[in-house]
Amino acid sequence: MITQEELPMVAMPSMNDTHLEEILIINRLDTAAKNDDVDAVSEILKELLEHTTIHFSDEEDMMEESLFPAFKMHKSEHDRHLHELKSVINYFDEHKDPRAISAYIKGNLTPWLINHIETMDTATAVFLQPNNTTGCSITETEES
Repeated sequence: MITQEELPMVAMPSMNDTHLEEILIINRLDTAAKNDDVDAVSEILKELLEHTTIHFSDEEDMMEESLFPAFKMHKSEHDRHLHELKSVINYFDEHKDPRAISAYIKGNLTPWLINHIETMDTATAVFLQPNNTTGCSITETEES
């Protein structure tokens, strides 16, 4: 379970709202997996994939429109994560193992999400701010 207090905040409220929606889905998925509710896990995995796909697409559109310098790197991480999530869903569809989903949430998904927000999304949000007059380049922000 990810608490709202554990969720890193970025400089764009809309991104924070999307991340909060995502952790609520992940927490529901975690509860269903711990309760061995195979049907609920299956449905919530599909919901998570749909939400994540839209989340990434919206974020990528903003990055492209603003000519975000690290767009390709950020998008490649989105693509890698979506591929991993689809692989997890395929594994679950074949094996119906809620324990595997619990392990994925704890060992991969949660740490990845928090790290991604703290690094890539934080830098992206700073860059996308309409009043960004810091003069720092995005590569300086990401390397910090």
